[in-house]
Amino acid sequence: MIYRFLKYLIIIIIIPTSLHAKDEWNIHDFGSYVVASVPGEVVHGDKMRFILEKKNCNKIGIMFSFLTYKSSETPELQGRKVPIRINGSDTLNVADVVLVRPAFSNMAFFVMFTAPEYYPLDEFTDGIMRDYRKENKFSITIAKSNDFDPEKYFDILDNNWKLDKFPEKITEAHLMCTGKPNKTLKG
Repeated sequence: MIYRFLKYLIIIIIIPTSLHAKDEWNIHDFGSYVVASVPGEVVHGDKMRFILEKKNCNKIGIMFSFLTYKSSETPELQGRKVPIRINGSDTLNVADVVLVRPAFSNMAFFVMFTAPEYYPLDEFTDGIMRDYRKENKFSITIAKSNDFDPEKYFDILDNNWKLDKFPEKITEAHLMCTGKPNKTLKG
């Protein structure tokens, strides 16, 4: 588990961030895993990353980041579970904070979150695209709960990502992961 998080740290260091919003996907092969990423629409540097590990290319992991200028206490979030809402749902989900990294001469922090597990790729693709097509938006809001107030740590609590090209890009990432053609993933 720690080894996986160290690999994610490499993702953050290697994949540059930008502050100019566009619908641009990047796909990178890091040797033992492939990452497809898309920038956020609210904060471009807040990327949504989809990870395929080469030991099982039919499972997908999700990582996303939020930039915050809010609090010098933000590093204490590392290792915590934080409540989130996906697409404005009333249901609270949980994301694990795997990394908090200073940015801009320690004036801000990038906070990296991950979903608590990997999901079957075809089912995930069907589900995320079904949800996405309802409003042509995939959003995550850092939510308040009885034991967590996001406004203590974050100045911007939500972001959204354009996933129109997700089926095409995740199919490309899957091909890169397996090294051979496979069926086109459903979207």
